[in-house]
Amino acid sequence: MTLSLALNNALSGLQANTQQAEIISTNVANALTDGFGRREVSLSSLGATGGVKVDGVIRASSPALAESRRFADAAASGADTRSDALARLSAAIGEPGAPRALATVAADFDAALSAAADTPESATLLQSAALSASDYAASINRIAAEVMSLRVSADTSIAGQVQTINSSLGKIQSLNAEIKARQIAGGDVSALLDQRESLVKEVSGMIPIRTVERPFGEVAIYARNGGQLLDGKVFELGFTPSIAAPPGATIANGGLSGLTLNGAPIAIGEGDGDGLLDGGSLEAAFETRDVIAPKAFAMLDGLAASLINRTQGLPEDSTLTPGDAGLFTDGGAAFDPANELGVALRLSLNASVDPAAGGDASRLRDGLNAAAPGAIGDATVLRGLAEALSSSQAASVASGLTGNRSATGFATELSAGILSDADRADSAAAFERGSANALRDAELAATGVDTDQELSRLLQVEQAYAANARVVSVVDDLLQRLLQI
Repeated sequence: MTLSLALNNALSGLQANTQQAEIISTNVANALTDGFGRREVSLSSLGATGGVKVDGVIRASSPALAESRRFADAAASGADTRSDALARLSAAIGEPGAPRALATVAADFDAALSAAADTPESATLLQSAALSASDYAASINRIAAEVMSLRVSADTSIAGQVQTINSSLGKIQSLNAEIKARQIAGGDVSALLDQRESLVKEVSGMIPIRTVERPFGEVAIYARNGGQLLDGKVFELGFTPSIAAPPGATIANGGLSGLTLNGAPIAIGEGDGDGLLDGGSLEAAFETRDVIAPKAFAMLDGLAASLINRTQGLPEDSTLTPGDAGLFTDGGAAFDPANELGVALRLSLNASVDPAAGGDASRLRDGLNAAAPGAIGDATVLRGLAEALSSSQAASVASGLTGNRSATGFATELSAGILSDADRADSAAAFERGSANALRDAELAATGVDTDQELSRLLQVEQAYAANARVVSVVDDLLQRLLQI
């Protein structure tokens, strides 16, 4: 080997060692940076001329693991969204036995009415029964208002997610162009790939996506179910947020906005998982707004309608005439079965017995429209009310409440159904989070930075650098001696 060849080998080795050391230090510095992919220097031999050539920097990746992790992230985000929605509903309804819980308030009213019927001469017990009935109606109003608030929150979440998805896709498109230009110029695109992967990860929590490699490092993005999001251009999502989301508002009647993809309406969040963009938190937000909340509304409306129907036209109350409102009313008026939608928000106690409205609780005993006090020991009306509320009847078909039950039985069924749904959703969310975390760990093991391994590589690079430096030093000494001859 000639001195010049040895010197070339050593100098090219020093350059390669320097770049390797820089890459290793970058890896260690970004070991905890989310979305950072481990870098490695690609080397090759210069052949007959001797030495080593730096071909470029390779960013570690695992396409199969990345795709599986993206699907799992979407499933976990969707499950969390459903769990949060049902947890909010269950918190509003409350656990039976807890203060202010729906089932507790219903049972308290039953007990207060029975106590008043047993001792009709007690003004205190009559007052307690009237206040308990008012609390019952107010509890149903409160829960219905919370369901409506949940719909609005879901609608707002949809609008925010659509905006984020469109913005992220636009940034990915720009990065695609920059990556292509830099690859053509022979530059390092690792940092750009990190940025793009972070944006892809952001989108993948909302929509389960897959990426397809295109020439010069570009990627196309498709939803798992086939929705086209980015391929040369961005296919934008469209959505118009709503100011309010009342019980009767739907996509079909124009009360709420649906989702469009590149200007075309698409189905999402219908509960079957078949929509083009189903599978992530975006679908779950639509499902919350259009399935979960309306189902809760329907059950609350069914409960409210049952309370009104049972006490309207009570045979034992001779002060009532056809068309008069009963103990529970539809906004102060009699109930029309054709107008059940939203009655849970309108449910109120008859003002004639409501202490807060200036009513007299003694009318629970004497009759709702009694003009004068009746016999204080006559419990006929009270027992009629208690019998009407405790008798087994069927709720409306639209309510989704099943079987023949008492009014309190329907309140208990409603509570148990939503609490059970919330428990199942919480368990499903925990499972999906566990699956996503396992895949995230697997991907990190394949593409992340192991600082111990990097430091071990750094020691090897330092040794190689010292050896190459020693060769340069020896060649320099030899050349100096040759010049002295």
